Amino acid sequence: MNPDGTNELNVLNCGDSRTLLIGQPTSSEDSVVVFETRDHSPDDEIEIERLTKGKEDGLDYSIPECSMTSGSYMRVGDFQYALCRSLEGTYVTEKGIVSDPDMTTLNLASSLSDRQNCALVLACDGLFEVMSNEEVGREVIRMRGEGYAAGDIAKNLCGQALKKFSYDNLSVVVVFIDEV
Repeated sequence: MNPDGTNELNVLNCGDSRTLLIGQPTSSEDSVVVFETRDHSPDDEIEIERLTKGKEDGLDYSIPECSMTSGSYMRVGDFQYALCRSLEGTYVTEKGIVSDPDMTTLNLASSLSDRQNCALVLACDGLFEVMSNEEVGREVIRMRGEGYAAGDIAKNLCGQALKKFSYDNLSVVVVFIDEV
């Protein structure tokens, strides 16, 4: 609970990381995912629209292109980027890859009212390239139910991603939500 007495969670997301709010439904709902952030990839419609406007306004980057091996990307100078928002610094932000996050406020009491074994999962694309949101959520709930600590669940998810041959960096944080 926040110091002001509210059960709100503020989520800011930028780049190729993702945040999931998960919980085991106590009713007949199938999905364990309550909330997920939107990735800022060059093939996202909102990002394509923003990039097209920036290009029309004279920013120095390419409109997203498709690669057979690595999905969509955009060119900024001599470099290729697979994301449209980043905390990379002035070189790319001056050229249109912005560091503005998406911001969402969630009321945890209403979001998780019919859920148990709830958790927040923050991870980079190395995990989500080889596991779906639902798969990650179900694994977290399963391990939590078996008594794993949050840090051990995060390590386990990294291990699973490595076994599935994730080719990107791996960072995972799991936070249990017990009281809302």
